[in-house]
Amino acid sequence: MKKYKKYILVLFGFMIISACNKSTNYQTVEIMGPSMEPTYKEGQIVKVETDYYTQHEIKRNDLVYFHIDPKNIKYVKRVVGLPNENIEVMKDKILINDVQIVLPVAMADNPNVGKYKIGAHQYFVIGDNYSNSLDSRSFGTISKEQILGKIIE
Repeated sequence: MKKYKKYILVLFGFMIISACNKSTNYQTVEIMGPSMEPTYKEGQIVKVETDYYTQHEIKRNDLVYFHIDPKNIKYVKRVVGLPNENIEVMKDKILINDVQIVLPVAMADNPNVGKYKIGAHQYFVIGDNYSNSLDSRSFGTISKEQILGKIIE
């Protein structure tokens, strides 16, 4: 009986290690342009977990890698707005449903202001370099289907 306990413990240990080492798909991406400064610099390489959103929800402040149709140009931006929210981008802050959100990078003298309504199943993304970023203020919201993965550095 002791002999079997040893094998059972080894098998149990193997199962725990296997569960911790689940297969994950990664891709590396080069940051192009200044739109994510100071978080990322142009030319910096970041790691994208391409299957992250098959098991997790998209959250505010997630850094995502996505494409824009029909040109299939790819971008890295920060998720600021979630489905069915109202956004007001101001000179020095962002309001979501009239409540100021905490931004990881301070906003000051932002010239690209406006009010936006996010549809169901849509996300509002913005670059951390607020005054020099092509983002949802220009090309509109994005869908979950356009998101290719989460930046995990």
